[in-house]
Amino acid sequence: MINFRNIPSNELDELIRKLDEKITYVKSEFGIELKSYGNILRIAINAIQNETIENLIERVSINRELERGLDNAGGYTVDFLEGNNPKENLISILNYLKENSPKQKTILKYLNETEKRVVAVFDNNDFDFVKPKIINRKIEIVSYSDLKRTDLQNKTLVLHTFNGQKDFDYLYNLDNEIRLVVYKQEKNLYHKYLDQRKKLIEQEIKSTDRFSISGIEYREVRDNVTDISTTINGIVSRLDEMNNKAYEGYKNECDLLLSEIEEKLLYKITSDRTTFILESNDTLFTDTGELIKCYKMKAGDKIRIYPKEELAENLYQVAVETEPEIFGKVEEHSKFWKQIIRELRRKFGNDLLYKKLKEKGLRVLQNTLDTYDGERSLRKFPMFNNDIRAIFRLCYNDKNETEIDTILKPILKSKATYNSTMIVLGRGLKEELRLFLKENKVGKILQKRNLNATTLQTFIQENMPIHTITNKEALQMEIEHLEYLALELIEL
Repeated sequence: MINFRNIPSNELDELIRKLDEKITYVKSEFGIELKSYGNILRIAINAIQNETIENLIERVSINRELERGLDNAGGYTVDFLEGNNPKENLISILNYLKENSPKQKTILKYLNETEKRVVAVFDNNDFDFVKPKIINRKIEIVSYSDLKRTDLQNKTLVLHTFNGQKDFDYLYNLDNEIRLVVYKQEKNLYHKYLDQRKKLIEQEIKSTDRFSISGIEYREVRDNVTDISTTINGIVSRLDEMNNKAYEGYKNECDLLLSEIEEKLLYKITSDRTTFILESNDTLFTDTGELIKCYKMKAGDKIRIYPKEELAENLYQVAVETEPEIFGKVEEHSKFWKQIIRELRRKFGNDLLYKKLKEKGLRVLQNTLDTYDGERSLRKFPMFNNDIRAIFRLCYNDKNETEIDTILKPILKSKATYNSTMIVLGRGLKEELRLFLKENKVGKILQKRNLNATTLQTFIQENMPIHTITNKEALQMEIEHLEYLALELIEL
């Protein structure tokens, strides 16, 4: 049985309605589809920490998706929009959530006041935040990754997020009492999936075979229509489409949505050992083995850096072994676009190729382009979809945009599959490294790569030394202007 604890949200609903209107306006008037705005809104609605919201505000401030779209549509600026600027509305929503913390207050109040034995589910990134704030001893806090291994018998399950079909299927089939502490928009989203399930059942009930057997005609009772934000609905539909079935152990919607946003918030970090560049959502380890997001780091913190480059190929092999058919296609498409680059390079030479691709929409610097077909490169696909599009525009210069879109569609699908799978497996691997750092236990992914406690300890000593942070500053530059080695590490 699923019940709801409603979060007061009239003001938020009105702000979201205005955002929907203005996103629709810029799409209809200028042909701009602001995908990143929906991603940011979805993450914000799930968030319970102000630090998360503050990071999103910082991301919006450097986000150029709207400005770039207006410029491409005819040299317009945001001033031309006057009262129809969706960026201003998105910032208003984030400021409202930061100042009022409605989800945080409601979930903590409910958990501290309930008399029931409750299993409360939180993201690992929220554990350190919620634990000291929940004083009710009847509450058991578990992570999404531990949920399916948790004894739920005679317990109420409490969640504060709802993210679409996968969540619905899991919750709908549980026998437990379930309490969703969510906003009206999320509640309506749940009812959308419930209505879809009911319609499937109704189709079976009113089938001709059933009528011929029972002689009873089924009459439909109602056709539900729920009020759901077009922006939120679009994002959740995209989450439903992501191929993630083999890696259900890790809740990762936030990471997936952030990875889709091409505008990255970068930090230049100086430690007592070196200087490095990280994306604000990158995960690191504290000196005690806990996970910490880059945007939460500050001077004086002692951290270990996740060794992306050293582990990237290991993760990819796990994916290939788990989904050989799907990743066979990913590998085929990865080799395909690289072969095109080689042929274009032989035809034009490096300098002329760069010039021609820039004319077709290429975003990266020439030294990055020069590595795109490198045999030793860990990159499977370019970071920017525009770069793939530019390559195919030049290769198939006799075809129109619709024809190029048709050729590109399976390539971009493979890229999305690769990115989402690497994020999920990467999160799983970080959890296993955390487990080893804290408890000296070797998890399943690491075991698959033939690592034991001794070899893993050696790997950590060599590749994950402890750094003391001395300075952290946001980089005032667009990501495509990074040197190619730094850009490749951001991509992994």
